[in-house]
Formats: sequence, C-alpha cells, structure tokens
Amino acid sequence: MKKKGWITLASLSLVLSSMLAACGSNNSANGGDTGTPGAASTAAATTAATDSAKSNEKVEISISTWGASDELAVFKEVLKGFEAANPNIKVKLLHIPNDYPTKMNTMISGGTAPDVLFVSDGDFPRWVKQGAFLDIQDRVEKSDKIDVNDMWETGLNRYKFDGNKTGTGDFYALPKDIGPTVMYYNKEIFDKYGVSYPSADKPMTWDEALAMWQKLTVDTNNDGKTDIYGSGPIWWEGYVWSNGGKILSDDRKEFTLNQPEGAEALQHIYDLTNKYKVVPDARVLQSMNDGQMFEAGKLATITAGRWMVPTYRKLKFDWDVAPIPAAKEQNEWNTGWSGSVGFGINAKTKHPDEAFKLVEYFAGTEGQTKMTELGFQIPNFKSMSNTDVFLQKGQKPEHAEVFINAAKGEGPGMWTYLPNGKWSDTLNQALGTYWKGTQSAQDFLNDLKPKVDAAIKQGNPELFK
Repeated sequence: MKKKGWITLASLSLVLSSMLAACGSNNSANGGDTGTPGAASTAAATTAATDSAKSNEKVEISISTWGASDELAVFKEVLKGFEAANPNIKVKLLHIPNDYPTKMNTMISGGTAPDVLFVSDGDFPRWVKQGAFLDIQDRVEKSDKIDVNDMWETGLNRYKFDGNKTGTGDFYALPKDIGPTVMYYNKEIFDKYGVSYPSADKPMTWDEALAMWQKLTVDTNNDGKTDIYGSGPIWWEGYVWSNGGKILSDDRKEFTLNQPEGAEALQHIYDLTNKYKVVPDARVLQSMNDGQMFEAGKLATITAGRWMVPTYRKLKFDWDVAPIPAAKEQNEWNTGWSGSVGFGINAKTKHPDEAFKLVEYFAGTEGQTKMTELGFQIPNFKSMSNTDVFLQKGQKPEHAEVFINAAKGEGPGMWTYLPNGKWSDTLNQALGTYWKGTQSAQDFLNDLKPKVDAAIKQGNPELFK
C-alpha cells in the first residue's frame, strides 16, 4: 500500500446532488440472509482470476450507480479519465436512478449484477453477508494507489466484514467518500439578532446551543406564531454518542440505548421541540421540510453533510459551518454520524483484476481529486483534505476545516451495524411515535428494549451461535 503522489486536476463543471454522500438506503428487507462471505467469494475470486483478461487484451467491465443527470455526467467524466489511463479496459455504465437497492438485490440473486457495484454503507452489510462481494484484502495490501494509512479510518472500517458484523475483518469494498455531518448556520439571521457565531474550533455544549437557539427563535410579526426557529430537527445518534451512550453493545447483541446516557440524550432532543420550542415539530414540517426552511431563512441552523455545499453556494444569504453541539465540553467531535458509499467487486466477475483497477481509480487519488474539486465530498485521503483541492479558499464555507475535524471523530450510522436491519426498523418506527407522544425517554426505551433485542436475535441469529 505504497503512498502515491497526486496532482490537482481541472475542476469539473457539474455537481453531484446530496444523495450520493448521504447515509444510504435501509437494509432490513433481507429475508433469508444466509451463508458466509469468506468461502463463497474467495472461491469465486479464485475461479474468476483464472478467467481474467490478459493485460494486452481489450476487455469490457460494468459498473452500476444511481443518481440524477448531473451526478451521472460526473460519473461519466471520471470513467472517461479511467479509460484514458487504461486503454485496454472499456467500462459499461449501468444507471439505476430509482429503487436501486431493490433492483440490485434482484440482479445479485439472479447472477446479473455488474462487475463493480456502487453500494451504500447501509446496504453493504447485507450484500456482503450474501456473498455478493470479493474479498479484496490482498489486493488492497498490494496496491500502490491505495494508502490506507492516509485514509479516514472511520470511512474504511465500515467496508470491513468478519462474517457477522462490520468494522472488523477483511476489506470487501473501498469508500468513494466520507460524508461527516456538521451544523450549517445562516450568518445573516445571527447578525440581525445580535447572536455570536458558533465556534469552528470545538463543539458547543447542549446548554450553550439551547441558549443560542432561544435567541434565534423569533416571532417576527408578533402574531403568536414562530417565524424563525433556532434549529432544524436534531439527528439524535450523535447526541447519544457525545453523552457517552451507545445504541448497541460492542458485540452488537444487545440494545443499550435505554442506559441513562441514551435516555438523557433522547429526552433533551424531545424537550428542544416540545418544551423549549426551538425546533419545529412535525406539524410545521408537513408544509415545508427542514432543508426548504433553511433555504427560505426560516431556520437559523440545520444539520447536514458536505454534500449540501454545492447547493448552498447558490443561496443568496451568507452562511458557514460549525460542529454539531455536544453534551458537555469536549474535543472528540463524536457529535454526529458520517455517511458513505463505496465500491465492491462482484464475487462472480470474470475480470477481477480490471474491476479492481476501476475501484482503485475511484477510491484513489485520480478519482478523488476530480470529485473533491466539485465541492460536494470529503476526499478519502487526509493529506488531500488539507489542501486547496478540498479547502477551496475563497469559496464557502469559510471554515471548511470543520468537515475535516468531523471526519476524524464521526463514525457510521446504526444502519451499518448488522446485516439484517429489522432491529433498526423496530427502533425507528417506535421513535416516530415517541417524538409526538408524552412518555418519558427512559420509560419509552425501557419498554422498547425487549422488542429491539428480539429483533436483533431474530434477524441476526449467527451472532448468538
């Protein structure tokens, strides 16, 4: 894994939309996930390697992606660069703009999946458990284009699998990006109401954030209705983590959100909406979602990822970014989750060498430079993050380094934890009721624990063997 130098390439004229860097799709509908990836995909790799084309032969491989027309155009530009660098390889692009996980499930089951699969970090655990991907550990270790020591550990680990859970084991995919979440804020609202900007150097505490949001929650025309809210809806996972709580036990066998740290975090979030009223409730959000409210100047702050930068650069008002608030004063920045999508190689490919070259290109410095210059993503490489390729001085946000610090501390969301996501479906459905109800967080979580524990065991029985 020799570190390879890189140079800045010309900026592309198109931008990717937010969905590519976002968290990915739900992974619960996996019915009868069985088998282990090691035996199936290793055997497939051995067979496939014997069929891989010789270096001087023209071969065609395929890759899938989702997304709108602007995303597709960027994908094609990156592929054009790859084909120019690898004239013996032709890449066929399979564009699946809608219902990607369901359609890819069908292709994987039917043996018609492409050579390289675009995969969300949420779908990865399920598909790797089904044996869909090659084990690429040896290829990564031998690569002179992938320096894992210069890549974000929080991005890399979510594409490892040990047969039962993600985070450990061998690589079965490599990340395209890492998408940490931060707090965007409307500087003009802060200025109008004389509120100091949040620090870019460390997270505010919950108490500090509440005091700030109360000053920014305003009835502008004195009609008894709030016109500007201090914050958009809170992404609760980071609040739990920054308070010392965990959603599952380390071995992923038990639901632990009902511990005092988790209950305290959920109660605080509930109170921000229902007691302090600095966050809009579900009724308000029915007519306009939080993104629309922020763009319309009706939210002073909003939680989002780097993927929103191209969109927000078009806004008429001035804005910047800061860390998501933490339970107490800290420097760890574990106050939110980061999303990611990656590239895995089909276990049944006839061209594993060529497929890995394509994965290397996207995950390596060539592809990363092209996509990072668009402004929508955090590059895989730490060294690239500290240059103008990413920081882009003179463009918003002023404090782009906030994303770098967030990438260091923010881990993957809970949708990546286990191959079967029935447990998280159970949790999310219950939370939807909790936010609108009157039950205390502690009572709610205590009542919920046996249901989530049962869903973990039912969906992931291999953990208990």
